[in-house]
Amino acid sequence: MKMTNEQLFKDVRFLSVTALTRYLSYKFEMDEHLQEVYLQGEISNFKQSGRHYYFSLKDENAEISATMFASYNQSLKFTPRDGMMVQVVGKVQIYEKRGIYSINVRKMAEAGIGLLYQQFLELKDQLQKEGLFDPAKKLPLPEYPKSIAIITASTGEAINDMITTFSRRLSFAKITLYPALVQGRDAPADLIRALKEVYANKTHDVLIIGRGGGSFEDLACFNDEALARTLFASPIPTVSAVGHEGDVTICDFVASERAATPTAAAILLSKSREDVENHVKHMQQRLFQATVSGVEKKQAAWQKLSSSYGLANFFDLLQGIVRHYEAVHHRLQTSSPLYKMAETEKHLTQYRNRLDIALKNRLDKFSLNLTTSTKRLRKEIIIERIVNYHKQIEGFNQTIKTRIFSLLDNNEKRLNTLIEKTIILNPLNLMKKGYSIVYQNEMVKSSVAGLDPRLPIKVRMIDGHVDANIFKIVKNENQKNS
Repeated sequence: MKMTNEQLFKDVRFLSVTALTRYLSYKFEMDEHLQEVYLQGEISNFKQSGRHYYFSLKDENAEISATMFASYNQSLKFTPRDGMMVQVVGKVQIYEKRGIYSINVRKMAEAGIGLLYQQFLELKDQLQKEGLFDPAKKLPLPEYPKSIAIITASTGEAINDMITTFSRRLSFAKITLYPALVQGRDAPADLIRALKEVYANKTHDVLIIGRGGGSFEDLACFNDEALARTLFASPIPTVSAVGHEGDVTICDFVASERAATPTAAAILLSKSREDVENHVKHMQQRLFQATVSGVEKKQAAWQKLSSSYGLANFFDLLQGIVRHYEAVHHRLQTSSPLYKMAETEKHLTQYRNRLDIALKNRLDKFSLNLTTSTKRLRKEIIIERIVNYHKQIEGFNQTIKTRIFSLLDNNEKRLNTLIEKTIILNPLNLMKKGYSIVYQNEMVKSSVAGLDPRLPIKVRMIDGHVDANIFKIVKNENQKNS
């Protein structure tokens, strides 16, 4: 039974062209794969309207309209023309008025140079001007790291090569892997996430970020600007180990050090067993030589100190001090005829004896300590003991000198005072003024009442004496004459 047109389209809802186009435009907008598309093709129908570029990109089987507005094309280093093979990156969208799709180009490069490489050069130039490559801002690598963080894929040659190298060489570090994507559109964000995890851990001394070899496009995630800035902000030293010897990325310039390969990074942060053994032997030899030299110097210093004039002639110096005291004593005896001289001599003798005993006891104690300490010296502590004895001897010498000079100075002052008093009280000095001393029976007579007129008298004067007989005694205060 044949259906009529009315029956065929009964209950069918028809869309307008506008509605369909808007739906397709919405689909384009929601598709994340169309927001940043990388294309390579040949330019055709190139036109410029104002400052905007309009052209088509084609290959042998297809063609797509393209637009590059002035805000994007101003940075181009060349002028596009028909027939030129280019690489572009842009957003695919629908031009609703005409119902055709096109690509809104944001970046363009000649195919011979490559868009990715051009972007690499531009970013490198920008970051270099900002100082992200400045060697003065790079942190030095630790010579013997204790904890190493590695950011790379959990599977692959890179991590295997590094683990093998660390195991073969001498490494005292704990290795911690922070798995991350190392290729593709999502790789930069995942690498940044891994970096932030390392920074938050705060237990690592250094980190390695990298992967094995690949094409320039495979390594492009390590040329990401956000990744470079995150790596530059690292609080610990970083090693970039991306690709092979000839591969260079932005991370290589930003990191503290660049390693040509992941294996080279592991070598950089570890030591050869043979090198470490040789270094230890060298340091042992230097330590032994330094110890022997130090002991010899201290022994020479000890011998020089032991044979110093102060210690070698200590008793002679002490006898000199005693002789000085004896000379002072003799001066005191011969300076005055008064009986106080005997008391002064006795006091000085007692004081000298006490000083002699104190000095002898101090010297005996020092000699005993020195002998005991010398016997207790052992080879392993000889340097320390020599230094301590040296300081003690210097202290004793200084104390003895200070004590002796202090005693000499005090007794000198005391002697001078006594001498001055003796001179003042010395009756011989009074005789210079005309006074005389009268003796009878070898006794000083200070009153006429004590004289016997029957006996002779001796009158002592400044330069001699006079023997005389009493002729007459006259008492003062109207006393009777005898």
